[in-house]
Amino acid sequence: MGLDRVKIGAVGLGGIFRGAHLPAYTQVEEAQLVAICDVSEDALKRAERTVKRVYEERAKGAEEEGKPDLAERLRGDLEGISTYKDVGEMLSKEDLDVVDVCTPTKFHGSVAIEALRSGVNVMVEKPMARTYLECLDVIEAVEESGKLYQHNENWLYSPLWYTLKKVIESDVIGEPQYILVSQAHGGPEWATWFWNPDIAGGGALLDNGVHAITISWFLAGFEMEPKVVKAAEPQGVCIRMKTRILQGMFRPFEVEDDAHVLIRYEGDDGKWATALVEGSWSHRDLMNDRVVGTDGEIERVARNGDTILKVKGHGEAVKEINLGKVSWVTTFIGEVRNMCNCVMNGVKPLCDERVGAETTAIVQAAYLSQKLGKKPVTIEEFKRYVQKIKEKEGEKAPEVLLKDLIAGIRRT
Repeated sequence: MGLDRVKIGAVGLGGIFRGAHLPAYTQVEEAQLVAICDVSEDALKRAERTVKRVYEERAKGAEEEGKPDLAERLRGDLEGISTYKDVGEMLSKEDLDVVDVCTPTKFHGSVAIEALRSGVNVMVEKPMARTYLECLDVIEAVEESGKLYQHNENWLYSPLWYTLKKVIESDVIGEPQYILVSQAHGGPEWATWFWNPDIAGGGALLDNGVHAITISWFLAGFEMEPKVVKAAEPQGVCIRMKTRILQGMFRPFEVEDDAHVLIRYEGDDGKWATALVEGSWSHRDLMNDRVVGTDGEIERVARNGDTILKVKGHGEAVKEINLGKVSWVTTFIGEVRNMCNCVMNGVKPLCDERVGAETTAIVQAAYLSQKLGKKPVTIEEFKRYVQKIKEKEGEKAPEVLLKDLIAGIRRT
């Protein structure tokens, strides 16, 4: 007999859990949050208060909508949520179907591996890990366990990128040749761990740019393979600001706050596409997101708060698709629902461990390109570089690789 609902334990109760994953659990009927876990007592208490508020608000909303059964289920779910400070204890005491990893990046791999080895499926916030070597350890655990792994890229469930992908597949613009995607904002000064390379593994490119990287690959087609990466002139991967206000003081920092990267994707059928992506904590430099094909183009524009796709095929008038006001928070509903249904049906997620690991490889290949003077680096060259470090350094290799590549980031 198949699962009726998917029992989920969340690990790491910071902003992304409280502000995005938690609200999604109250909206996805297939999901039942049964446990929350964090090593921090303060984070655990804060999350407990937020969980109670979010579930109660959703239950009241359900009553107002004339859905008493939903309200009853939500209040029942709330009563059944247990709290833990230790992942191992949670895994031993709870009969979980999925562990949702929302920790800082340094702990993504270790928590995922512990859950997989306990026989539990996992979904992990982007990026997959700090380094490609840590990603390989996770892949090994996935293969040995036979469990499902979802690389949580919420942009796949945005009406913007999902609609753009559908337009591409309709052949209106021919074969995609050039993809431009930017993910940029002013920086996460509110959480100092983002600026610590030991915990975060990198800066704006690894945290923010992975959205643009993964979505550029999604638009090109996950059946293609990333082949060549280059830190793009003139910015490359760099530190633009001298200091940031971190923990109430102006401080220097070591990770990049801006990155522009070129990526070439190739298919077995001889097709290829080039992407220019930006991952920035110093606001946007690039022009509007767009996909240029052999027979037309699609451009993303904003008008009066609405997101609009302007589609122009060869010899045709421009058509506009108005997507309205696109909310990033609602994308997590699709992300959670997708994982639940994959587990319930025994189907491998589209955005899996391969996508997570190769996205991290692209990021770190960009760091290597920057270190080598913005020279192009093939993914195979990068992986050979990593393998040499692993052979030389053994268990210390992930830390050595991280420090080696971060040291190559330049200041403007």
